[in-house]
Amino acid sequence: MLVAVVVAALGAVAIELVRERGKASGDVALAILFYGGISGGVVLVSLSSAQNSRSLVSYLFGSPLTTSASDLAVIAVLGAVVLAVALLLRPWLFAVCHDEEYARVAGLPIRLLNITLAVTTAVTVTAAMRAVGLLLVSALMVVPVATAQQVTRGFRATMHLAMGLGVAASVAGLGVSWRLDTAPGATIVLLAIVGFVVVTLGAGAVRRARARPPARPPEPEPEPHEVVLDRP
Repeated sequence: MLVAVVVAALGAVAIELVRERGKASGDVALAILFYGGISGGVVLVSLSSAQNSRSLVSYLFGSPLTTSASDLAVIAVLGAVVLAVALLLRPWLFAVCHDEEYARVAGLPIRLLNITLAVTTAVTVTAAMRAVGLLLVSALMVVPVATAQQVTRGFRATMHLAMGLGVAASVAGLGVSWRLDTAPGATIVLLAIVGFVVVTLGAGAVRRARARPPARPPEPEPEPHEVVLDRP
C-alpha cells in the first residue's frame, strides 16, 4: 500500500502539471493516467502468480475482508493526514477550487495548493481501494457530496454532512453485505446512490411545497336581495 501511495501521489502531481501547462485538460490527463494505470496493473498482475491474479478482483471492486492489520494501520494514518490537511487548509483550498484567478490575485500559492489537493485525493483513493475498489472509489467520493448539496448551503456544512453520509453508507454497506453475502464495495456504493435518490426526491418535494402559492380562502357568497319591480 505504501508503494501504491507513492505511485498515486506522483501520478497526481503529473496530472496537475499537465493541466497547469495547458497541454491537455484535467479530465483528459486523468482519464489517460487512470485507465493506463489500471491496464498496466492488470497486465502486471496477470504476469504474476495465480494467487495474485485472484486478488485482482478485490483491488478493482474492493473487499475489506482481505485487509490485513498492517493495512488498517496505514489506512488510519493516511485518513488522519488527509482529514487534517482538509480541515487546516479548508479556506485556501476552497478559494482555489472556487475561483483560481481570484486566489492568484490574492497572493495564494496556487501551484502548491493544487498539488496538495491532487496528492490528498490520490492518497484518499489509495486508502479506500481495499474497501470499495479502484473502480468504485470515485463514486463514493462524489455521491455523498452530491447528496449533501441537496440540503445544505455553504461549503462547511456540505463538507461535514458529506463526511457523515460517507461513513454512514460505509457502515451500513458492510452490514448489508454481511447479511446478504454480497460484495462489500458495490453494496456501499449502491446504498450511497439510494441515499442520493431519496434525499433528492425529498428535497425536491419540499421545494415544490414551499414554492406552491397558499390556497386562497373561498369568497363569501353574495347575500340574496329582494328585487322590487315598479308597477304601472
